[in-house]
Amino acid sequence: MNQTLTLPPVAQSFYIFCKKCDIDRYHRVLAHTTETSAKIECEVCNGRKTYNLPKAGAAARKAKSDVGRAAVRKTAHTGEYEVRNKNKMSTEATPFSVRTKYVENQKIMHPKFGLGFVQKVYNEKIDVIFSDEVKSLVHNRQ
Repeated sequence: MNQTLTLPPVAQSFYIFCKKCDIDRYHRVLAHTTETSAKIECEVCNGRKTYNLPKAGAAARKAKSDVGRAAVRKTAHTGEYEVRNKNKMSTEATPFSVRTKYVENQKIMHPKFGLGFVQKVYNEKIDVIFSDEVKSLVHNRQ
């Protein structure tokens, strides 16, 4: 099982953790700096960093740490979701649509993820707190 890892092509996007956003996001490859590293840019916050291919054996260790990190991220927002849910009980949830423009703290009803609250608004994306985790969704598409 000898797998050779290669860098994604320049201008291609791939999903990886963004330290600035503190969540997994798509990053665009700007340039290959060496055979094992590339300059990448977050598509949401435009934060730039160097991506290095994982070393042999690091993939298994990373998988274990990602499970722990994902569990922390999933449970870290639970208190905020509960507080927002109690404060917004009287307002009607807006059905989710990619065409609708949302504002922070707006209550939405997603057909797949259920009740959620808009945490952060970007031009064409929003971060929404659902009962089980925070999701990034597209909005304001005409």
